[in-house]
Amino acid sequence: MIKEMKSFRMVVTKGGFRAAAMELNISPALVTKHINALEKKLNSALLKRNSRNITLTTEGKVFYENVINLLKDYDLCMHQQMSALSDINGKLKVGVPHSINNLHLLPKLDKFIERHPNINLELISGNHSLELFSHGYDLAFHCGNLPDSNLYFTKLGHWRKKTCLTRKYMDKYGTPKIPADLENHNCIVHFANRTATWKYVVNKLEVDVAVKGNTIINNSLDILRFTSENLGICYLPDFTVSQELEKGELITVLDEFMPPPLPIYIVHINRNLSPKEKAFIEFIKSLKICSC
Repeated sequence: MIKEMKSFRMVVTKGGFRAAAMELNISPALVTKHINALEKKLNSALLKRNSRNITLTTEGKVFYENVINLLKDYDLCMHQQMSALSDINGKLKVGVPHSINNLHLLPKLDKFIERHPNINLELISGNHSLELFSHGYDLAFHCGNLPDSNLYFTKLGHWRKKTCLTRKYMDKYGTPKIPADLENHNCIVHFANRTATWKYVVNKLEVDVAVKGNTIINNSLDILRFTSENLGICYLPDFTVSQELEKGELITVLDEFMPPPLPIYIVHINRNLSPKEKAFIEFIKSLKICSC
């Protein structure tokens, strides 16, 4: 409705549709369309038209005063916002887990870049939360409980592990009913999982269940791909497998045995975030990576 209100204000200010159209650099027909839309929306005539001049109706006078005040506030708000955005600039180095970077951040990154063209963004895939000081990161994701440190943090929400497989794998090899059944399945283990165990809750106790398989992989995205190719069972964060689950390409098992959700943070060195850091964190929040 802002465009229609601006056309209405200009018609009253200039005393005519053609003059208003010239000032707004649009066609007189579009100005007429805007006024008609307003009058239809308000269910009342705003202007009295004749061959010589245009005057306001009683309802039009009241609406005009309101429009003037509203557009002043709107213009001030836009000016302040643009001024604030123009101050958001400089280098921003961010550490992002591989799966969050590839599945959630990169597909939407154009929106952040368009909104903040003066930020020089460096995205480094991996787990960097404890390397902020030594490697010059401004921000980094951390998935899980924070260790004791001098870092400050912004909590994004929670995430949890999922045990997943394809229907084809299930049809061929069966479905694990309890965590101990995983011993008879091809489990795709992450290289960083030195103990080759997956956590579950059995009889109200959290236990580490030993798993094994014919493939060890060093990143979650490749584990996801192997699982999707019917090659085994994976144990991955929900933000990594969410798209495949939504499309029905993967299904979950052992849901009643999964451990409680864990927090996910963006960690930073400074207590008070800079404008560019605030802008990036707000963008991350808008992606709704966390499912719980």
